[in-house]
This record gives sequence, C-alpha cells and structure tokens, in this order.
Amino acid sequence: MSEDTQPGADNLFVDDHCIVLMHYQLDNGFGEMVDTSLGGLPMTYMHNTGALLPALERELTGRQKGDEFELAIYPEDGYGYRDDELVQKLPREAFADMQDLHVGMRVRDNKAGDDPVLYTVLKIDDDEVTVDANHPLAGQVLHFRIAVVDVREPSESELKDYLGDAAVWSPPWLESE
Repeated sequence: MSEDTQPGADNLFVDDHCIVLMHYQLDNGFGEMVDTSLGGLPMTYMHNTGALLPALERELTGRQKGDEFELAIYPEDGYGYRDDELVQKLPREAFADMQDLHVGMRVRDNKAGDDPVLYTVLKIDDDEVTVDANHPLAGQVLHFRIAVVDVREPSESELKDYLGDAAVWSPPWLESE
C-alpha cells in the first residue's frame, strides 16, 4: 500500500476495500435519466467487492475525493445485450399469491435454485403472464456522471459487513495459543 492509502491519510486513492462515497447520475443511451443520488445522500460502497459494475469500478480505481468524471459503459461491459429467449409466458396461477401484480413490476422466482431469477412483468392476460428476465438496462449504453465525495479506510465492522468472515481472518502465526 502506498503512503497515500495508509490509514489516516487525508486524501486516499480509491483502492481495494476502501469505502467510497459518491454522487452519480445515470442516463441511458436515449438520454433519459435512469437514476441519480443528487438531492439525496451519496451512494456508499466498498471498492472492488462486486457492488458496482466492474467497468465502473475500474474507472473509479485511483480516483480521489473531489474527482468528477463522466464515462459511457457499453452493453458488453454493462448488463449485456437483450436476449429474446429470456422473455417467456408463465401460467397466471404461478402469480396467484400476488395481490397487486401489474405491468412493470419486478418479481423474484425463488424456486430457481441458488440464484433466484428476477423478472419484469410485461403483460398480464387472463391465463398467462409475460415476463422478461433480461436486466431492464440490457442492451443500453449507460452514461454516468460521477463525483467522488469521500474515500476512506473501512472500519472493522464495515469489513465484516462487506466481506463476512473472510475479513476477520488472521494468519495462524499471529494467533495466540
């Protein structure tokens, strides 16, 4: 770790496991705003833990508090391209326990094993519901505007929250007997 990334440094560089606070605005390839943190609290995450798209984390690496930048992420580095095979019709009965089923709703299929599938409801008929397992931003160019608000070392509790038990591991030669 360089001197600039030591605990207590005034202006750390974004690096593995740093806590990053940032404001962002995300527009899609059609110029429509998709999401923003502006007007609210900055987004907070631990760097290089898979919390963000890898292409966005790569671009944030080495940045510092006060840095502002824009970037475009193309589908191959974002949420992939749309796959028409991920659109399917399911029996209406599969949604019988959902009181407020509506077009645009995101529903989770927990019966899909270890990785639940998240669908977007596209159409509701009397006997069928058309759903789409593509990410809503699949096939779109993502335009980000980023302002790094702060970069700091994580606390012990944050390490445990983000990394689980791996965060509290210590080499055997340091453990007391």
